[in-house]
Amino acid sequence: MEKSKKMVYISGALTDMPEEERAKLRTFYEELGQICREFGFEPYLPHIYGDPQRVAHLTPAQIDRMDRLAVTQSYLVVAYVGVPSIGVGIEIELAYHANKPIVLLYEKVKLDERRISRLVRGSPAVKNTIAFADFEDAKMQLRIFLTKFLADIQTENLPPPLSP
Repeated sequence: MEKSKKMVYISGALTDMPEEERAKLRTFYEELGQICREFGFEPYLPHIYGDPQRVAHLTPAQIDRMDRLAVTQSYLVVAYVGVPSIGVGIEIELAYHANKPIVLLYEKVKLDERRISRLVRGSPAVKNTIAFADFEDAKMQLRIFLTKFLADIQTENLPPPLSP
């Protein structure tokens, strides 16, 4: 990963689901990552580095260290919260404490059915929510959000995070 690229952390459920659902969500997360690349961001996809099925040899402490570092180095956290996940909740709280903005994605029907946590939606770090009809709608709305977000961070004129 280039040090000059601004990183976006893609958060989403990976654990305790059938493999078919996990594969569908991994594809969705990768598509979100590709959209971030289109805007000049480098996506961090936890399932690439720490999927509980693909890299089961990593210890919980190693996963915690990797993901904690990635969240704190990111400019933005994109979190899919349509499937309950303890890990996603932790990543959202990490982002809040690291002063990282968050955009939440979830199915509108699940919001209407009150199946999306109010605690997660109420986090002060949440700067935008995307309630979508389907994954294609989510990707379109993310592009709209990133257009504005990119313009906003360019006007801030902040230096990139420190490098070792």
